[in-house]
Amino acid sequence: MKLKEGYSLIETERGGLATIHTSFSQFPEGIQAHYQFYKSIMLEDGLPLERPEREFLAVEVSKANSCPYCIAHHSEALKNTKTNVDKVRSQALVSLADTLTKEPWKSSALHSEFLESGFTESQWQHAIMVVSYFNFVNRCAHARGLEIESNYESTCS
Repeated sequence: MKLKEGYSLIETERGGLATIHTSFSQFPEGIQAHYQFYKSIMLEDGLPLERPEREFLAVEVSKANSCPYCIAHHSEALKNTKTNVDKVRSQALVSLADTLTKEPWKSSALHSEFLESGFTESQWQHAIMVVSYFNFVNRCAHARGLEIESNYESTCS
């Protein structure tokens, strides 16, 4: 897919272009792959984790990585879900986000605790992918030195 076509698709589906996409303009194949994976684990309906839990994980991983760009975007998206994450479940999500981000070799030990918090096996696997994805995105944002767009809220629905 060409750059212009990719940007047009993202703008149509997301209401605007975020800098995380425009800052990789010399690698349109990467932009497309990134966006497709993002949609697959964050935006599709019927995924194992509810959208607020996905956005909650995005914020927690971004906090653990000190990524203001992603914290801003996904705090706004979480706010737009208008749903609070259950306290017991949120503790398990924070634990996974923090451990898989900072000490990934210890994260498999959280499996039983995660299930005991009311999650299913498919939610565990989905959470691992969301956390891992945001570690990738945080590193892309840091490496590109991304600043928060003045209109970032338009892409956070």
